[in-house]
Amino acid sequence: MTPSSEPTFLKVVLTHFVPCFFVGAILLLAAKQAGLPDLLPQNGVGDLAGGALNGLAVAGLITIFHLRRNLTARRSAIGRVPVSRAFIRKAALAGFLGGAADVLLTTGSWTVLALSAIIWTILIWNLRTFIRRTEIMLRPGSVITWEDVGELLRIYLTTLIGFTLVNAALDGLHILAGAPPAFGFPDNGDSLVNALYFTVVTMTTLGFGDFVPRTGDAKGLLIIQSLLSYFMFALMVGIITRGVTGKRPSDRE
Repeated sequence: MTPSSEPTFLKVVLTHFVPCFFVGAILLLAAKQAGLPDLLPQNGVGDLAGGALNGLAVAGLITIFHLRRNLTARRSAIGRVPVSRAFIRKAALAGFLGGAADVLLTTGSWTVLALSAIIWTILIWNLRTFIRRTEIMLRPGSVITWEDVGELLRIYLTTLIGFTLVNAALDGLHILAGAPPAFGFPDNGDSLVNALYFTVVTMTTLGFGDFVPRTGDAKGLLIIQSLLSYFMFALMVGIITRGVTGKRPSDRE
């Protein structure tokens, strides 16, 4: 990655925050199952400490991920480009922010609503990036590399994770407001797992029917998820079937 193509910190946050937030939520769930939160003070200081620790854990994981990815890229024969140390530092900071923000899920309905709005904003940005990239790839004579396909897959998985968080947040907001649950996930502490399962079933058009939207806003959200996932998946298949090359001609020179 050349200095001129080095992404800004904002762009790194936009590409990393949602996955890091999801990983942080899983870590918090695992810590809760292990009883680790009981070791911290049950007040604001404890919340801050828990957020910082969770953020550091996610930052460490994202750093390890990119370091291993660089090792794989250097040995790869399909033109994968290692990322710079500056990029890894930015990604680690984005991971810390995503992991630390998970603690806000336990502070009230308004913070859950604010986090949902942030996730929606990031999803819209990623979807715009997906559309721009696919429009370029579908032009006559365009050369498509596996790196291009990997970026589309990253956006698709980010969308899946983002909708998982939004689905869980919507169901939780209904419960906090004393309204009927949006999806009726079982109240067994596994709402994130149930939301992930429901989102995967929805976005892959399996539709088993064990969880269904029960409210108007949930049904509207489900319509958006279904149409977007079908649209994205169809475009990715269409692009791959056009042929994928290891490197662009200019990269081989």
